[in-house]
Amino acid sequence: MRVFLTGVTGPVGSSLATYLVAQPGLEIHAFKRWRSDLRPIQHISESLSFHEGDIEDPFAIAQAIEKVKPDRIYHLAAQSYPTASWDAPIVTLRTNVEGTVNLLEAVRRYAPQARVHIAGTSAEYGFVRPEDTPITETHPLRPASPYGVSKVAAELTGLQYQLNYGLHVVVTRSFNHVGPHQGDRCAIQTFCQQMAAIEAGRQKPLLMVGNLEARRDFTHTADVAQALWLLLEHAPAGEVYNLCSGKATRIGEIVELVREQGRVPVEIVLDPTRLRPADEPILVGDNQKLKAATGWQPCIEMPQIVAELLNYWRNR
Repeated sequence: MRVFLTGVTGPVGSSLATYLVAQPGLEIHAFKRWRSDLRPIQHISESLSFHEGDIEDPFAIAQAIEKVKPDRIYHLAAQSYPTASWDAPIVTLRTNVEGTVNLLEAVRRYAPQARVHIAGTSAEYGFVRPEDTPITETHPLRPASPYGVSKVAAELTGLQYQLNYGLHVVVTRSFNHVGPHQGDRCAIQTFCQQMAAIEAGRQKPLLMVGNLEARRDFTHTADVAQALWLLLEHAPAGEVYNLCSGKATRIGEIVELVREQGRVPVEIVLDPTRLRPADEPILVGDNQKLKAATGWQPCIEMPQIVAELLNYWRNR
């Protein structure tokens, strides 16, 4: 079976590639930009066949799909930071919407039999009242950022190709995913990175934070990788699934875990630049539809996540 991944060097893409390499009988192809940082997949790079290009280039993605003719496609390439989307809304829309169209057009022409996963986001739901949680897939979509808007458009594009061209498309609305190789834009990563820098004497013992009252649903990328594999193998076409743990963790609780697991005392300091123009107070998903379709169950809890990320940044 030939498997094709976009966004392979991202946190979910690298975890998924690592998971797939361990599965028997798979030929794994990775679509990447020439300037991508390969460190997240360095340990498995010899097991992957690389195809260079940009998801915004329809010719590059079409050439790769025509050559590989994959059986399974995981579309993870995106501008995936809500905060950055405020500064670069057009880039976000172009990458996430046009990129998805480019991929689906290539699939329609050269690999119409492939099963395609399109990664959406919980940011599509936007502001949700506490009484409306946990959020089910039928909840209205009211995105509160350019990123969320772009992902609604990408999701609807995928479902439209399923309806009109008969492609096997499955969509996930992913809540917060966390794991190594994620970079330093995600809140939990910034906390762990700062603690590691403080321990190393490279930063004053001040842990800079943003909104600590927001509550988010976190899933480790290793759990996510297993869920994605099971979804494309078992889920029917044209369906949307929340990909989440089903638990809400207050950001302040994560900060306390980082402080408890840190090796030196720190002071918590509010940094106004870390506050978003708009920030959903709570995002926690209902994952019952996903569990029913696949039998999947997340296993990695927040204390283990914090411990892993602290060690990751200490090594960095």
